Amino acid sequence: MNRFLLAVIVPATAFLIAWAGGPFGPWPTLAAARPVIRADGTVEVLRPDGSVAATLVVEIVETPEDRARGLMGRVLLDHLAGMLFIFESAQPQSFWMRNTPSSLDMIFIDAGGKIVNIAAYTTPLSDQLYSSAGPAKYVVEAKAGFADRFGIRTGYSVRWKRMR
Repeated sequence: MNRFLLAVIVPATAFLIAWAGGPFGPWPTLAAARPVIRADGTVEVLRPDGSVAATLVVEIVETPEDRARGLMGRVLLDHLAGMLFIFESAQPQSFWMRNTPSSLDMIFIDAGGKIVNIAAYTTPLSDQLYSSAGPAKYVVEAKAGFADRFGIRTGYSVRWKRMR
């Protein structure tokens, strides 16, 4: 029995422990523990009276490559984080959800900071286009339900600032 334990059970146990803590196991590794977004700045959504309806910590994306990648392959864990897309000029914008595994709210914002429209509860992993209702210089992506949760509507304002 002792030889059996040493020859079969001990290596099998070692394999299971290594597998469980490895990159394919059920426990997160250090690489998987990275934050979903890079905290570059904050976005505040303002009601018509100027009070803050909601604040998001955002990753700011400004390059064509970063804008094309967006939140592909990432899942926002809560309603406190998102992504701010900044474009060179205000023009009609269209987004899709290709390779984006969870539903988002997309908030389209004009050059003056007013919300033009909101595409809420987008369809994950789809090529369906979600477009601005007019020229937009900024787009905020947040976890689906963000706009409903904080009562955000077209006509509200947005202000943002960099943290670094």
